[in-house]
Amino acid sequence: MNNFFLLQPFRGKGVAQKAATQVFERFKGQWELFTNPMEQNITGQKFWRKTVSSYTTNHFEEAVGMTFDGHKMVFRFNNADR
Repeated sequence: MNNFFLLQPFRGKGVAQKAATQVFERFKGQWELFTNPMEQNITGQKFWRKTVSSYTTNHFEEAVGMTFDGHKMVFRFNNADR
């Protein structure tokens, strides 16, 4: 998944969380989601933390560090057994 984005009029209505969940359900296995760890992206960080936590019933790892794409916040989980 790349450049997950929702237009402003649709935000806060659960549309993005439902779409992300549908993608997770379609592609089972080990997931790593990357987002910008900067203060300018607090909204994105909160969205992914809430969405991944809800989807995995809080069974995920969150870290900040270097990735192949630079310094990122990373959410890791495995949904192979869901």
